[in-house]
Amino acid sequence: MYPLIPLGPLNLSSGGLLLLLGIMVGMFLSERIARQRGGAELADQVSSLTLPVLAGALVGGRLWYGLFNWDLYGRNPGLFVALRVADLAWAGALIGGMASVWLWCRWRRCDLAPSADVAALTLPLVQAIASLGLLLSGEAFGLPTALPWGIPLFGTIRHPTQIYLMLAALISYGILQLLARRSLAPGALFAAYLWLQGLTMLLLEPLRGDALLTVFGLRIAQIVGLGLMLGAMRWGRKKIQLHPDYMR
Repeated sequence: MYPLIPLGPLNLSSGGLLLLLGIMVGMFLSERIARQRGGAELADQVSSLTLPVLAGALVGGRLWYGLFNWDLYGRNPGLFVALRVADLAWAGALIGGMASVWLWCRWRRCDLAPSADVAALTLPLVQAIASLGLLLSGEAFGLPTALPWGIPLFGTIRHPTQIYLMLAALISYGILQLLARRSLAPGALFAAYLWLQGLTMLLLEPLRGDALLTVFGLRIAQIVGLGLMLGAMRWGRKKIQLHPDYMR
């Protein structure tokens, strides 16, 4: 575990650096994928969405984390705007990013679905890189385990949940790449991405030792994951229609 990386007189967070690297890779790939799928027009639209999605993800991730850690944030409201990269919740970041992009597209009167599909083909790789940062920094750590692939962390052997998250992201990326070869309606890839995200949350959250809980002891990420899966399936049933060429 290497939570801090020394660079001269500075000690930088390994998790924060890998997150920033993932974001930069995502920005590069999203423009490239958009150009391949929709030409310069889609590439320009995706580029215009970068700042709104980053702002929404940052605000949503911090608000989510702070509200479910109110015992700390309630006493120190300044933490909501502090530069604490670790204090971001993925569920809140995802919801915040989606909400900000939806509002932006409504304001600009642009079709959201093609850009959402580009995001679906980009985000899993961003998450895989960020998961490596979580491993280096010791964040998103797992529960104690006796399994042979457990890792030593905080005085005991734990599930390598960061590696699980990275593998889940890479598997999702592979599945979405295969689906992208099909003739799917706009928005179908993003619906599939949300379903895969929901499944990941449902399966991996019980293995985490730092899960956010409700007042009833339920794991927040599992509730969100179930909601994502149900929402994606409903969207698929009502909105997404396969192109006739899909079955050929």
